[in-house]
Amino acid sequence: MTAKQIKSRIGECATLFGFEYCGKDGNVDPYYLPETKSTEYLLYFDGEEQTVHSIDDVMSTPFIKGKTLNEVASEIVITEW
Repeated sequence: MTAKQIKSRIGECATLFGFEYCGKDGNVDPYYLPETKSTEYLLYFDGEEQTVHSIDDVMSTPFIKGKTLNEVASEIVITEW
């Protein structure tokens, strides 16, 4: 799957996007905040998590063994779509 396809799917904010990389679990969990009318994204990989505030940050934050989702898009195994 390409980085563009992954970005598009996560941007739909429909569900958790789960994946595996180098035998470790990760996910991106989008959630809407009605009080601010904005979306945040919880990034999780191998027991560590952080929150970002845009889909561009989802794709460019190095949270997967020091790499970004853009960098590893073709190497991940998607476990939840």
